[in-house]
Amino acid sequence: MNNAFMYDVTPYVAEIYDQSETYTDDVELIQTLIQGSERLHILEPFCGTGRILIPLALAGHTIVGLDSAAGMLLRARGKIQNLDTATRSKISLIQANVVEQNWPPNFDLVILGGNCFYELSSPEEQEQCIMHAASALKPGGHLYVDNNHMEGELDLAWQIPGIRAGFPTGICADGASVESWTETIWFDVPNRLAKFRRLTKVTFPDGKTIEREYFQQKHPVSATEVQSWLEAHGFRIEKLYGDRKGSPYTAKSDRAIFWAKKV
Repeated sequence: MNNAFMYDVTPYVAEIYDQSETYTDDVELIQTLIQGSERLHILEPFCGTGRILIPLALAGHTIVGLDSAAGMLLRARGKIQNLDTATRSKISLIQANVVEQNWPPNFDLVILGGNCFYELSSPEEQEQCIMHAASALKPGGHLYVDNNHMEGELDLAWQIPGIRAGFPTGICADGASVESWTETIWFDVPNRLAKFRRLTKVTFPDGKTIEREYFQQKHPVSATEVQSWLEAHGFRIEKLYGDRKGSPYTAKSDRAIFWAKKV
């Protein structure tokens, strides 16, 4: 598994993450899918700073968030502290390696959202998350899986050479700046794999700087792969969407969003 070093460089990185990840359409889709259900016990691996889990807790559900990045969880805890007491009591956060460690059991819903599979380096690790989800869910529980959609070979956009500006980049509330660059250093076209060298520089308000270099491998998952993993590990696919508005999936869809039931 790729490490979470980028998110732990400084708390500023999580702040920039929150500036860029402001969409809510996936939360709205999840709320539509569970509309009419009793208050659910929900697990969100890769929970980050709480963009998904906080609205679900505000809606009355009990939710556990898992993440390997201490920096992301620190920012999530800061936001949770600003909630009312009843909502705070519904949220638990756990720092964990979601591939190597077992997930807690007896959940009604597991959420693998926000392109979280990009945090994983291989299809084997991605399938492992499907297996963990099956173990974490009660019989009849549901799994939400939401990823960008790429079938066939590695898209040309993933094969571009040279150094380019990347995430995270931005200005924080106190004036600190975060700059990042990404360089593709290797790719495997048939197997849809790519490795990147990434650089992050943080300039603090007093002018001091820190720079970090780290490496990641990514595998843009296909709908075909996710379907095969779900079927192999005891799920029945109930819905497959091509976007977060709930449009039907097609081969040209930008996303592949699965709603599957543990049977």
